[in-house]
Amino acid sequence: MSLGDPAARIRRSVDGDASAALRRSVRDHDLPAALLELVEEYESLGGERSRFLWRWIHRLAPRNAMPFVPDDHAATVATDKTILVLFITLLDDLVERRGDYRTFDAIAGLVRLGGADAESTVPGAADPGVDEEYAAFAARVWRRLDDRLRRAAGHDRYAPLYRFDVRQVLAAIEYSTLAIDRPELATGSDLRRYETHNMGVCAFADVDLMYADAAPDLGGELSTFRSAVHTAGRMARIGNWLSTWERELREGDASSGVVVAALERGILDPGELSDLGAGPDDGEAARAVERIEAHGLDTELLAEWNDHHRRLAEAAGRIEAVDLGPFVEGTEDVLRYHLASRGFK
Repeated sequence: MSLGDPAARIRRSVDGDASAALRRSVRDHDLPAALLELVEEYESLGGERSRFLWRWIHRLAPRNAMPFVPDDHAATVATDKTILVLFITLLDDLVERRGDYRTFDAIAGLVRLGGADAESTVPGAADPGVDEEYAAFAARVWRRLDDRLRRAAGHDRYAPLYRFDVRQVLAAIEYSTLAIDRPELATGSDLRRYETHNMGVCAFADVDLMYADAAPDLGGELSTFRSAVHTAGRMARIGNWLSTWERELREGDASSGVVVAALERGILDPGELSDLGAGPDDGEAARAVERIEAHGLDTELLAEWNDHHRRLAEAAGRIEAVDLGPFVEGTEDVLRYHLASRGFK
């Protein structure tokens, strides 16, 4: 990867004190009251994700917003997107950390139903195997978000697409569970095809469209726009892999692109990964990290990020209805914060 590549430039920009400064800007970021209330309830239910994560997501939300979101809706959109990530995390934690598939299915039913049917449904009410308190909280989060989105002028037009994209997130969580339970079945191609949706970037774009006072008339450019958004999702996924793979390795999690690449190349074997997840020995985990780093897998992923960056810029150049230049620039900021936050979320 040459020095002129965007990923290399971004990587250099977070060397030394710059990285600490970016993390400090996240720690000092204040969450709005509507979001803080939900985060505190999540923590009271034993949620393991740190407050740093929610601050990170909310602070970065404006960087991945479409330029047609008006300034007077920017704060609302940032909060809505973070609430969506909280809902996704509740589902993700259920299967990846608790192995509670029945409660997952009960909550997922809200997304699959959508609309008025979801309003009147009590997740898992008739199933004694469902964690009722957890399901009730997840339902409140989903309905709170739904109530907020219904106030957006473009809600009715884009709600079907939004619900479709959130359902793809459910499929992504289910795939990551397969990869964790049976790491020998995980492949890089499947990971990119399914698990990328877990970043929620497509649903984020749908939220932006809902809140646009005058949504761009994409017409025949909608497919190009959607392609650009999918590409940005792949870029966000790579950034997330680079910032979280060490934690996931210690948890025995094979849903990271770094870990799957290590498995495919024989740098790790599935049994070794399962042993780490069952009760990792710090020394064994540290040696596994060293082996992976020695093979330069992070550099390869940054080269892949560069390829997507080029495709995104090319797609943006073909769209006349809206200037996606600021969105392309925002993907660079998102990678910068991912790299600066490695090991902190």
